Amino acid sequence: SYRKEAERYLLWCLLERRTALSSVRAGDAALFLRWLEGLGRTDEKAWAQQWRIPQSRWIGPKNMPRTSPAWRPFNGPLSATSRRNAVVVVRQLHNFLKNTGYLIFSPFDQVSPKVPLLKGEGAPQAFADRSLTDEQWAEIVSRIDDLPEGWPRERMKLILMMGKSLGMGALPDRDALPRHDRADGGFKVRAAIEIVGKGAKVRRLPLNDEQRTIIDDALRARGIAGVAGSDPETPLLVNLGRGRNAHGPMTRSGLYVVLTKFLEEVALDVASERPMDAAKLRASSTHWLRHTFAVNALTEMSVNVVQAAMGHASVATTGRYLSPEEEAMSEAMEKMKAL
Repeated sequence: SYRKEAERYLLWCLLERRTALSSVRAGDAALFLRWLEGLGRTDEKAWAQQWRIPQSRWIGPKNMPRTSPAWRPFNGPLSATSRRNAVVVVRQLHNFLKNTGYLIFSPFDQVSPKVPLLKGEGAPQAFADRSLTDEQWAEIVSRIDDLPEGWPRERMKLILMMGKSLGMGALPDRDALPRHDRADGGFKVRAAIEIVGKGAKVRRLPLNDEQRTIIDDALRARGIAGVAGSDPETPLLVNLGRGRNAHGPMTRSGLYVVLTKFLEEVALDVASERPMDAAKLRASSTHWLRHTFAVNALTEMSVNVVQAAMGHASVATTGRYLSPEEEAMSEAMEKMKAL
């Protein structure tokens, strides 16, 4: 971690500031934090007016080998914690060089060590900032048809649906087909999916017709006659026909790899025109789908319904997905008398 942050800083000094480490001054040190705050979050035109090197030269795909032309120092915008870590490492680097006589003074001595939170960071919107916008989600959905027909395509639809519209952040502990439950009135029968989450807590989510269709289409792509004509213990998500566990149930790590690889491909498609969207897509993961569900659900449902759907023990946890304005309004309205 120390080496990574030091390398990023040295590259910034040489490429962006065009100055040697020994020539960095307090003004440069102050600009470094401003640069970290804007990286991956700034419109390309606005960025070009302030900085020399385009963001695309700094941000690239994850896990690229150092020998690859696609390797970049960053994979997306830095969180407040990551920015704080970067500043701490760079301050330590300069202090070490000062104490050993390489530098006369540290330029960071004249810069505040505090790393401010940006809009959307910190409580209560810490989770909401890790959700995808409607525009970003539209880009994801538009790329589904680029996948090979059959199970690969239908499986990705199912993964995205389970996260975005059911709030599942990972595979449930019991990955089986939905069940048909009779409503309390005894007349209406609806499909529901049972999820076993943290602490073996079970929650049952009803499925609408669109969700049910996606599940049926995914099963038919595997040669299974939909939910109604299948063994209830049939796993919903299985691997492609290759590897050590071909056609076996997907693991949580396998699900993560499949989804992040797909999101990386979407990011590559939009990177040239919308680098900020691409950076956010690269940072996304399975749990971001759950965050997206929560943020969108809170605009349509009461916080108590969303709490039950997500399996939160406390409504306060669900409330962290509200924007600051919405949360303040929610707290204020709780104190109002109806009559």
